[in-house]
Amino acid sequence: MLVVRPSLSIFLTGRLVVEGPAGTFGEADLAGKQARVALASLTLERVPIDRDRLADMIWGEELPDQWSSSLNVLISKIRSLLARCGLDAKAILTSSGGAYAVNLPPQGWVDVEDAVRRLDRADAAARRRDWMSALPEATVASSILRRPFLGGVEGEWVDARRRRLQADLYHAYVLLAEGWIDRGNEQLSITIADQAITLDPLRETAYRLLMEAELSRGDSFAALSTFKRCEEMCRAELGAAPSRATVELAERSRQGT
Repeated sequence: MLVVRPSLSIFLTGRLVVEGPAGTFGEADLAGKQARVALASLTLERVPIDRDRLADMIWGEELPDQWSSSLNVLISKIRSLLARCGLDAKAILTSSGGAYAVNLPPQGWVDVEDAVRRLDRADAAARRRDWMSALPEATVASSILRRPFLGGVEGEWVDARRRRLQADLYHAYVLLAEGWIDRGNEQLSITIADQAITLDPLRETAYRLLMEAELSRGDSFAALSTFKRCEEMCRAELGAAPSRATVELAERSRQGT
């Protein structure tokens, strides 16, 4: 099978790295948080962003007095690094009508986008109960999504993007926990469901999957303990009782004991 190597690879999770046909550059080359946000936002939004909005995404409320010239410097720096990697910088980071956009070349690849595509495929396979297809896709997606996005950088756009990625990671964990129950690996399902609960303790889905995995291996007491955790969370944080589906699992657990 012929494997086509991407002409441009952009890693936005973990340490930011850009790979081109003639070299790479990373966070140290960008020399500043603002350049990292500029590159990430233009890459992921994938639509023209006017200068005012881009500046707001980069600096937020701390907009410098000379932000226009500072933005010019950031764009010039990113283009020079892309060119150094053997890429057509002006074709990739375009400018038109006072707006900027990133256009990936053929076979261009972005880790976050790859994770989302894989998660979509895993979701579709899970609906067909095709866990042989869903599990590998969800596993790769989760391995990308669990890495920090623009670590050490704060801001409204960055925080919003992190929330989206966290929701995607939770969904990947849910698919994996469900799939491994179906494949008979209850212990792995328990481990992953616990990770999902740690990631977002205010959602019941992972509690139910953890209970199902514990029941599947015959541990009704553990399932009841998980229900107690869920019930305490619902009452303390949401001011409500657990959902009917979660309560029914608890009843199964009591029958098992």
